Amino acid sequence: MSKRSFSVLLLAAAATSAHAEPLAVNGDAGGPIVESGLPDERAQAALTLEDVLGIAARANPVLRGAREDVDASAGAFMQAGARPNPQLSLLQEGFSRGERTTTALVNQTIELGGKRRARLDVASYGRELALATLDGRAAALRAQVIAAFYGLLAAQRQLQVAEESADIAARSADLADRRARAGKVSPVEATKAKVAATGVQIDLINARARVSTAAQTLANATGSASVRARAVAGDLETVPSIEPLPQLLTRLDDAPLSRMAKAEMLRANAAVSVERARRVPDITISAGMKRVVTGGALDNQAVVGVSIPLPIFDSNKGALLEAAHKAEKASADFDGEKAGLQLELTRAYAGYESATQEAQRLKSDVLPAARDALNAMSRGYALGKFSFLDVLDAQRTLFQEQSRYVRSLMDAHAAYAELGRIIGTPLPSGLSPATSQP
Repeated sequence: MSKRSFSVLLLAAAATSAHAEPLAVNGDAGGPIVESGLPDERAQAALTLEDVLGIAARANPVLRGAREDVDASAGAFMQAGARPNPQLSLLQEGFSRGERTTTALVNQTIELGGKRRARLDVASYGRELALATLDGRAAALRAQVIAAFYGLLAAQRQLQVAEESADIAARSADLADRRARAGKVSPVEATKAKVAATGVQIDLINARARVSTAAQTLANATGSASVRARAVAGDLETVPSIEPLPQLLTRLDDAPLSRMAKAEMLRANAAVSVERARRVPDITISAGMKRVVTGGALDNQAVVGVSIPLPIFDSNKGALLEAAHKAEKASADFDGEKAGLQLELTRAYAGYESATQEAQRLKSDVLPAARDALNAMSRGYALGKFSFLDVLDAQRTLFQEQSRYVRSLMDAHAAYAELGRIIGTPLPSGLSPATSQP
């Protein structure tokens, strides 16, 4: 193979790399490129992002557990509104036929101090906490699935890049070996080419391992083992745009984690009311009939009574003090959660901007320059100005920058998913955690 033939080979590889280059970041360019990285016979089985989100909404065990917790909170609210049951008591005095007394009473405890209302408040805030927890887990699941989906998509794209690089390196090493045997180049160059080809083969093995790991990560996120054997297809290059940071900060009050902390604070305050109400004694009203038999004569008498405990030894002071301090703790936790969410959101936003800007610079500046350098090296090699190792180095640089570009896109999608988790972006419509069933 001549120098001109080899340069044509490298130029074709550069063109292939250019064709595989992404088209859009933040949706500002042409149509999407679908990546699967797997054989064509499996293309029809490829899963989209909507597919894996739907599977996760139905199969993820953490989400199922959160749904059960919401259902349990409905039972807790129902029980909190229950009133005390009446009691029936029978008292027999004497057992002789001529002298005996039988008393039948119905006792009803009447709660005072607003105990029932306070219990209902605690249960109501407990239900709000369960609903906020469900929304939070749904948002976290969505973020986890999105990050895993694009992680697998990126791993498949990296595998494609590694396969292209390995193919070029293998053909280049074969060419160098033949030219060395023909005495046209130094055997040292042939050895270097073999070393380079071996290194690329190692990269290819690692890329395949990363695809397998990413597939397992996605299967774990969805809760469905069948996902691991499926390809994924999607648009890695288009990263969704987001609102400015000040607007995102204003949405934190409605974020699930913020709602959870607020509901916990309100529930703790309601628990103080419960303990305060327990300091007020309840009264028990009794009513019934007494049948008295004296000397064989029967006499029926109505019986009415009222009882009330005396809070002498136990006035519930300790429980009230405990509840008050727990309420203060919940209030402090709420303030801390809000501050923590602001910090998390700021960090995630910075990561999103950094990754998207890196991807844009790589696409607009670095990749075109690397491709131009490869083209120039290939033409120079054909004219005898450069060695083929110089050309291979330019090819390796192009593939490295392509890999870096894919990583930056993956980081951008992961940061976008993290922003959705913090803000509380729900699952797609029709797959909401409140309505989806496993």
